[in-house]
Amino acid sequence: MAVVVRSRFYPQIALALALFVIIGFSRNYYFRFLTDLPPMVALVHLHAIAFSAWLVLLIVQTRLIAAHRVDLHMKLGLAGVALAVCMVVLGVLTAFHTAAIPRIRATGLEPHQHVIIPLFSVTLFASFVGLGVALRRKAALHKRLMLLAMVAVLGPAVGRMLGFLEVGDMAPLVQPLVAATFVTWCLVHDWRKNGFVHPVFAFGGFAIVASWPLRMLIARSEWWQPVGAWIAKVGAGI
Repeated sequence: MAVVVRSRFYPQIALALALFVIIGFSRNYYFRFLTDLPPMVALVHLHAIAFSAWLVLLIVQTRLIAAHRVDLHMKLGLAGVALAVCMVVLGVLTAFHTAAIPRIRATGLEPHQHVIIPLFSVTLFASFVGLGVALRRKAALHKRLMLLAMVAVLGPAVGRMLGFLEVGDMAPLVQPLVAATFVTWCLVHDWRKNGFVHPVFAFGGFAIVASWPLRMLIARSEWWQPVGAWIAKVGAGI
């Protein structure tokens, strides 16, 4: 029986995404003990642990498929669903918590304005993962949705990286550019391998990139100010 050769694209881009996040958070989290930064609160630490576990899971899951171990991939997927739920809950709580910290963000936004940015990322992540789980028996859709879920939450890593390089004011430009770079990688892969671009990558990727200017627009809108202020007030008690 002929063995189907799996594409190396998904294991490769999963590793690239994980390395990008680790580099972005190297100073603020992974090697924080080597800096003079203050200790992290428990909530943020739990959020970072869950996110790190997702990076490992993403790499393992793509490699299981490449190794034709679909059975293990599906079993581990059950744990992945539970982890994704934890990430969404912790992501929202962390966003609320940071909205109450009084400091101007690199984007020039007040904390109560900036909170829309991480909340948007969490919403996109939850949407892609939710659809990916619902369509898990349709591999062509599932694998693309799960990959886009990771691309959707690259923003904080980009922000930390730019902050370390002391060019944080470039975040509104660089964050969508980084997302667009990974989305383009996906589109090129589809085109070269299949001769067409899959709608999930096309429309999902566009949604991620286009969400960045939309977030900035909402953050500065008048109607968002009381909403953001309420979030900051709630976050102060978390």
